[in-house]
Amino acid sequence: MSRAVVLADYACGPAVEALEVGSVRPGGALVRIDAATVCGTDVHISDGVFDHLARLPLIMGHEGTGTVLELGDGLDLDARGQPLQPGDRIVWAHNWCGRCYFCAVAKQPTLCENTMGYGWGPYQEGAINGTFSEHLHVSPDSRVLKVPDSVSSPLASAATCALRTVMHALDRLPRIRFSDTVVVLGAGPVGVFCAAAAVHSGAHQVILIGAPASRLAATQAWALTARIDIDDTEPGERVEAVRSLTGGRGADVVFECAGPPEAFTEGMDMVRAGGALMVIGQAHGQTVPVPTTAMKVRQLTVRTSLSADISHFHDALQFLDRHGGALDLESAVCSKTYSLDQVTDALAAMRAGAEMKPVIVP
Repeated sequence: MSRAVVLADYACGPAVEALEVGSVRPGGALVRIDAATVCGTDVHISDGVFDHLARLPLIMGHEGTGTVLELGDGLDLDARGQPLQPGDRIVWAHNWCGRCYFCAVAKQPTLCENTMGYGWGPYQEGAINGTFSEHLHVSPDSRVLKVPDSVSSPLASAATCALRTVMHALDRLPRIRFSDTVVVLGAGPVGVFCAAAAVHSGAHQVILIGAPASRLAATQAWALTARIDIDDTEPGERVEAVRSLTGGRGADVVFECAGPPEAFTEGMDMVRAGGALMVIGQAHGQTVPVPTTAMKVRQLTVRTSLSADISHFHDALQFLDRHGGALDLESAVCSKTYSLDQVTDALAAMRAGAEMKPVIVP
């Protein structure tokens, strides 16, 4: 048996249940969850915001790092070609099918038509497919990677959503040039990881805009050009601050990692003519007015990005292996540790913005 956090009814909320651990399918694996981290998406799923996408009953959690207990027939190597064996720590991508139009032809697996993503449900008896659990079945359609020894399980878990999302976003833009000014809107996990990646991309200037002040302070040792606290400034002041740092032009690239509708509008005002706005954070369901004529005249590029494939997980782990220690990313991103029985407290902390990444250790 395995204890897991099950969401069967939005009115009742998540509850810990003992579930049967079924057999391992060929090409899959059974892992013991070492650490799972809470995402804002988990809060939205629990609150029913994504009831049109989530399928109840479900086992909560999509971020996690696990130790291999058993490998199914045919799973001998990870996505880098490294041998796998019980005892290895691994992470896994969502189970993009590899066969539909978007996977096989468009080469955009994050648009897969057949995925049943971890933490999104439905839960089927014997197949544990959420990370807020003692165990998890890695799907045969997933790709897995061994976690470098230098990367802790909580930090690797956080990277399986926020940082790999940033790596996918970077992949969808032209390379950042050494003369570029990059603005990151949002000081949540995605924004902080994005700022860290931008600093090491070679950008001339990196400006982080967000709140609360404690999150900005966590990046104090980083080579950021400026940190702007949205609690102490108005949108016009922030736009003017970016322009003053760029000779009046605006930023070459703006990453919207914040989420609220007004962050999109603010990002549009901050990007220079001919620049690029990458939208990552928007998840509110509202319609945002866009001045399309001005967008055309200014020749802006607006791109969006969602989730990631295993190549971006690889990039994320390599980044952490190289820079995670020097940037002290675990202290900057990972928060208080909770047990499975405390999951409602962890979700509440995330909902209130009191913590960056609550860590659940089953």
